[in-house]
Amino acid sequence: DGIAGFGDCSLTSTNPADEYDPSIRSFVIPVVVHVIMNDDGSLGDIGRATIERQMVILNDDFAGTGLASDPETPSASLRFVLARQDPSGAPTTGITRSKNTVWFNDEGEYWNDLAWDPTRYLNVYTNTAGGPLGYVNAFPASGSAGDIDDRVVIDWRVFGEASTYGPPQDLGRILTHEVGHYLGLLHTFQGGCGSSSCLDSGDLICDTPPQSEPDVDCSSSSFCGEESLVSNFMNYSWQACMSGFTNEQIRRMRCTLESYRPLLGMESEVCGFVCEHDLNGDGFVNGSDLGIMLGRIGGPPSDIIQCGDFNLDGLITGSDLGSLLGAWGECAESPCDGVATCDDGDECTVNYCLEGECRSLEISGCGICGGAESGSCYESNGTPGCSNAECCEAICEVDPYCCFVAWDASCRTKALSGNFPECDG
Repeated sequence: DGIAGFGDCSLTSTNPADEYDPSIRSFVIPVVVHVIMNDDGSLGDIGRATIERQMVILNDDFAGTGLASDPETPSASLRFVLARQDPSGAPTTGITRSKNTVWFNDEGEYWNDLAWDPTRYLNVYTNTAGGPLGYVNAFPASGSAGDIDDRVVIDWRVFGEASTYGPPQDLGRILTHEVGHYLGLLHTFQGGCGSSSCLDSGDLICDTPPQSEPDVDCSSSSFCGEESLVSNFMNYSWQACMSGFTNEQIRRMRCTLESYRPLLGMESEVCGFVCEHDLNGDGFVNGSDLGIMLGRIGGPPSDIIQCGDFNLDGLITGSDLGSLLGAWGECAESPCDGVATCDDGDECTVNYCLEGECRSLEISGCGICGGAESGSCYESNGTPGCSNAECCEAICEVDPYCCFVAWDASCRTKALSGNFPECDG
């Protein structure tokens, strides 16, 4: 059973107590991915390699080691693994596949046919998600945790890396965001600016700045007097700019796991492998890992999941040994591991690596026309351009000096002249 208090992570408040600190214990969570296609299988199919890569992304994000993270990004000490035993105890890949157009359109109660015990498995469904890119059906504190319809639903086009939906939703982080909801987190912009009592208003978290509107690219906002946390997974920022959860968000998620999902997370050893079967963390599954396994095989049942207990049954047996032998060789590298940097030096682009290649996204409204740092169009200043992009561009078309040198008194006069409708207001 869980040890946490329900009131510490309710629908209306958070108590980020020390007992939820990730340094105390690690948990592993079994996942089943239900791939739902249309009737003829022409839409919705997701390959196993894509699913496995998505799991790597999810784990990296929760470990604070994903794209755009840094050494200060905290780890949640939560690990997600594709289930290797189904509810009956039979071996499994942790992936199911169905062809049903009604279910594919996120209609019909497909979970009644497909769900694995929601108290013990994180059930992820991929289909059209009914329109949004992903959702959870309810927050766990609402009392629905463990119900048959308890689920995370992801649009199949944004599942995994280099997904068909394309940028800026091509880095597999919709699942990270939705699992945050599944573990009790609200959006960073929930409830607007909230009040001075940040643990029972807004997003119920104090180390996320108050925010009244979502950020939709990589530019922070400051509608509540503080700069928003554009890097947070519970914002709506571009995925290339997201990098982590905050310490209090992590404690709320762990409280939710222990309070509302006590059978889901299993306490585990801290396993510092590069890939799942790499027990000594050297990037290879080889004789060294085999030696570790042979030293542990046949031991007594353990209440804590050991590194090497790949099917999470509390024992290290021949089944786990076979799993290790099946993964023999070098751990698969990310295609971007050899890319030193993609930074092009342009403050108006966001650069990231995908499939071994550098990609670039332009930030709208950035630069000399539309940049907030450029100042008002109705005041002369020493900075080229002004903060109103349309006004700036209209005036610079007739007087390039305003954008290439400085927004001076002449530029200001033009903006106030009434001859440029783009500058009205």
